[in-house]
Amino acid sequence: MREILLALLLILAIPGVRGQETNDYRQRLYQSYVKDEMHLWEGIIDEMDREYDLTKETSLLYDLCFTWYGYIGYLISEEQDKAAKAGVKEAGKRTEELEEILNSRHDVMALQGALLGYRIVLSKFSSIYLGPRAMKYIEKAYESADTCFNCNVEMGNRLFYIPKVFGGSKPESIPYYEKAVEILETSTLKTERSWIYMNTVLMLANVYKETGHMDRACLLYEQLLEYEPGADWIRERLYSKCK
Repeated sequence: MREILLALLLILAIPGVRGQETNDYRQRLYQSYVKDEMHLWEGIIDEMDREYDLTKETSLLYDLCFTWYGYIGYLISEEQDKAAKAGVKEAGKRTEELEEILNSRHDVMALQGALLGYRIVLSKFSSIYLGPRAMKYIEKAYESADTCFNCNVEMGNRLFYIPKVFGGSKPESIPYYEKAVEILETSTLKTERSWIYMNTVLMLANVYKETGHMDRACLLYEQLLEYEPGADWIRERLYSKCK
């Protein structure tokens, strides 16, 4: 597993009753993240997909879309581009369905922009026509709700990953990631042990490292190991470089 999955998004409370099945999915996703067993996500996604087709539960569809997004980021980081492209196609269909149900809500708009970003990563020439669309989604989402967690993440990604010549700036991305983590610190995603909380903190740590603030990154690694002592890959691959 890479120290980030490129960009990962918040699962907020949405209409619909969350059953035991959804909680089980979340626990399994978290445990596989902690144990560095991301390959298990493919099977979990298949189960979630089948369950949604049977129940049409909006909350499950929401979780499915963001789990897809996290898994696509992992595939890209592992250079499994063919699988990532297939994932983007499936995630796109489900996200369009979710956007329709939730009436283009800000967090779903940010997700749409993020998926377009993945398409650009997987096909560089597409940036000419997909780039403006992705920016429009992300900026509109942020303007609609600047306290939205994943809206801040995507604003940060926009600045961090875009080349400087096109307006990117790694230092200027820091406040957005910091705000995203700040929001998560008081959310149930932290208290209920979500992989999203851990990954977002690692995203911020990576930005600190890339901008010359290794001391801040090391502090975040320490905090995560206190939060989840079982995350040996963080200790061995990331925190070990702080000593």
